[in-house]
Amino acid sequence: MTGDEATARWLLAQWAILATERSVAVEGATIAYRGWNLDASDLPGLLLIHGFRAHARWWDHIAPSLARTHRVAAIDLSGMGDSDRRPAYSRAQLAREVLAVAADCGFDPVTLVAHSFGAMSGIVASIAAPERVRRLVIIDTALPVRTDGGDQIPTPPKRFYRTREDAIERFRLIPPGGWPNPLVLAYIAHHSVRETPDGWTWKFDGDAAASLNAEAHSYRADLFGVTVPTDVIFGTESEVMNAERRAMAAQIAPLCGPPIAIPCSHHHIMIEQPVALAAALDALLAVPRDR
Repeated sequence: MTGDEATARWLLAQWAILATERSVAVEGATIAYRGWNLDASDLPGLLLIHGFRAHARWWDHIAPSLARTHRVAAIDLSGMGDSDRRPAYSRAQLAREVLAVAADCGFDPVTLVAHSFGAMSGIVASIAAPERVRRLVIIDTALPVRTDGGDQIPTPPKRFYRTREDAIERFRLIPPGGWPNPLVLAYIAHHSVRETPDGWTWKFDGDAAASLNAEAHSYRADLFGVTVPTDVIFGTESEVMNAERRAMAAQIAPLCGPPIAIPCSHHHIMIEQPVALAAALDALLAVPRDR
């Protein structure tokens, strides 16, 4: 068996472990989430947070591995995935959604594992309610190293497609990376589209970036002061989490461990190196971290 065949077999086995679908109302919006092993009340709780314009099913091949030792949930942040949309969005609002899902699962305290933009809600939640967060793991995130609000989220034009297949064929990663696993990419694309009266389009709210960009000048200061144990995972070829951003992680979280590099990966580690990411998370979570 080749390495590619072994990875494919592992992925299929992970996807075969089906999630429980649940939701909770948070300040006027229904927030969807997926869960694995949620009834194992003797195990600690872990919540997975996706990146911008992504959704909970980006974790479907990672979560079952973690569910051997944890109760695991993966959230759809508002305006993304199967959760409701809002008139406007903020990082503080998304953090409250994270804490609400953790509470609905009975994760008290909760370990937060967050990729990319999702790390902002994980960080803000850890600062807002440190007594409710056991630990924070951030994965390849664009921490705002500039103070002038220069890290703006791009706003592409809204696009609609005639068929589901047309939309899936147009699915692209941003940034594009270099070595996406084709099975993972196809799985995520399949679950990223929805039908509307105008045709097939993406599940995310195309207007969400406007309100998030409006707070770009103010939210950076709110990220400092994380008091929970924190870990950082990054791709060695990442276009996003460079050395400056890895250094900033230690500034905002004094209890930050040394960064963990995933070789041969760009920003979307769960798509390029899913087995390595699952192994890194298993190893990290097997070693307790004290405040």
